[in-house]
Amino acid sequence: MNCSEARRLQALLGAVLRELRSGANASAAAAEPGGDASLYILLIMIFYGCLAGGLILAYTRSRKLESKHDPYHLYIERDWGRGGPGQAAEEGGPAEEERPL
Repeated sequence: MNCSEARRLQALLGAVLRELRSGANASAAAAEPGGDASLYILLIMIFYGCLAGGLILAYTRSRKLESKHDPYHLYIERDWGRGGPGQAAEEGGPAEEERPL
């Protein structure tokens, strides 16, 4: 086809436009039941996004709550920090009566 022929080009573009319009009407009627599926997928993605965000937030907050003033960390620093539990009291370890069982 020669594009210099204006009538043929106009007829071709008109036919393409009519085809697109008829195809759009048919696809709009067929796409109506699919609207619920896309909403369902969107809701599931939001649910799992919130779940993942909550888990990440809970994990990071639990890591922040461990501080140096925790009794476990104070026990480790006080009793084990100076040389270990196996040393005598005068060498820097805990005394015999202070050792945990």
